[in-house]
Amino acid sequence: MKIIQKLSLALLLLIAVAVKSNAQNQIEIVIVGSAHDNSKSTQNFQAIIDKLKNFKPDMVFGEYLPQSDYAKLEENNWAKKSFRKGHDYLEKLNPASPKNIDTQIKNDQKALAKFAYYHKTRMNLAVNYAKNWDRGNADYQIFVLENYMKQSFGKEEQVEYAKMFGNTDSLKKKGFCRPGSEYSKIYFPLIYQLKQDRIYNMDCQTYDKPWSEAWGKTDSLYKILINKAKADSTSQEAATVKAIEKYWAYNEEEAKVFNADPYAGMNTIKYGVLDEAWNFYGGRHFYGYAGFPTETVKEMIVQWTFRNEGMCKNIIDQAKAKKAKRVVVGVGASHRKWMEEILAKNPEVKIINYNDLH
Repeated sequence: MKIIQKLSLALLLLIAVAVKSNAQNQIEIVIVGSAHDNSKSTQNFQAIIDKLKNFKPDMVFGEYLPQSDYAKLEENNWAKKSFRKGHDYLEKLNPASPKNIDTQIKNDQKALAKFAYYHKTRMNLAVNYAKNWDRGNADYQIFVLENYMKQSFGKEEQVEYAKMFGNTDSLKKKGFCRPGSEYSKIYFPLIYQLKQDRIYNMDCQTYDKPWSEAWGKTDSLYKILINKAKADSTSQEAATVKAIEKYWAYNEEEAKVFNADPYAGMNTIKYGVLDEAWNFYGGRHFYGYAGFPTETVKEMIVQWTFRNEGMCKNIIDQAKAKKAKRVVVGVGASHRKWMEEILAKNPEVKIINYNDLH
């Protein structure tokens, strides 16, 4: 009996050690649901940055496509079209390329790690990132040049910068400078203040075509639902529309709280529920309701889930490769709930909500 008790105790101790070890080895991830346009916001962005800095992330990810993925996309893919104008713009201004662009990028990174104010080196790095289809880091380096370095340029550097990049307005038109974006407001200043040298790309566009097709079908069917509801206010379809409108609305008190701190609001359970309803014409809650396009909404959610799973995989693969312990992910608010749910199923991950940071 005593032997059995000793074995049981030993087994319990082994389990406790294993659980503790697993917890210690987990990657802590904060998914920050973000607004893509913050140009009219009165939010205190430095307070958000400070909150994320206190978390001490090893890596900061953005909703940028990994550079190798661009070659896999069709030319009419929106992400490829969006970046091609910037890529081709800098390619035209800077036709000469190093023999090995990857090696040159690494050499420039090393040089800047030793001394951050080699302005010409940073200019070359920004151009080579763009040529190499790394939009996230081209954007980041241009942000650093525009916001932290440009005011210290000597006359020769000013001339060189104009030659290599044109002016700020041109960079805005080509999509490199987006002052109202979540990157300019939060994630690029965060990376710079952390003294880190890059943003990590984690988007996934593999499923964009079937997603767009499912979205188009759903939109057509939803318009039919709306028209039937308008034609007969006593119909079952009208009851469905009324239920959706009630379901996806903030009440006055909730709206007041959200508007006081939108970034806190975008990272709540309530926002996740509402955001699904807004993006999916009512969402899963309305499956089976009269006139609701249940099957095509299901198709949308399948493709949306695939995209978010791809994004999560990109994060985990890179975090493991870097042996990161803490990670911040800046992503459109519509992804946050889905990504948290996907990553929470991974025993190697510990999800920390933005609102739980101090």
